[in-house]
Amino acid sequence: MSGGGAKSTGGRWNSKGMPVVYAATSIALATLETLTRVGDNTTMRNAFLIRIAIPGAVWRKREIIAPAVLPPTWLAEPPGATTIDLGDKWLRSVSAPLLLVPSVIIPEEFNVLINPAHRSSGQITAEVVRQYIYDPRLKKCR
Repeated sequence: MSGGGAKSTGGRWNSKGMPVVYAATSIALATLETLTRVGDNTTMRNAFLIRIAIPGAVWRKREIIAPAVLPPTWLAEPPGATTIDLGDKWLRSVSAPLLLVPSVIIPEEFNVLINPAHRSSGQITAEVVRQYIYDPRLKKCR
C-alpha cells in the first residue's frame, strides 16, 4: 500500500516518481485492467486477489473525476499529459485519500487511486484473499 509500484513506472494517473496505489471497484474490472498490462502468462499464473478495506469515514472523503469533465484526450494510449497532470496535481494536494477515476476500458466504471501520503490512508488495509487464477479463455481475447 506504499504506491511503490506505480512510483517506479508511472501510470495513466501519475508520473514516474509519484507514489499512488491503483485499485478497482470490482474484481471483474480489476481483471480487465490487469489483462491490459500483462506481457506474458507468468503474471497471469502468479496473481492474487487482494481485498482492500476502506473505512466508511475514509470513503466519504473521496473525490471523483467523472468522464464528462475530461477532454477526449484522456483516453489516449499510451496515457498522455491530460490524466498524468491531473493525477499528479491531486497527489501533491493531498486533498483526499481517494480519487475515483473512470476506467478507460469501461468509462462507466471507476478505478480507485489511493494517495499513500494522505493521513487517512493509514486506515486502509489490504489482505490477500486467495490465489487468483485467470480463466484460460481470457487468453483468446488478447
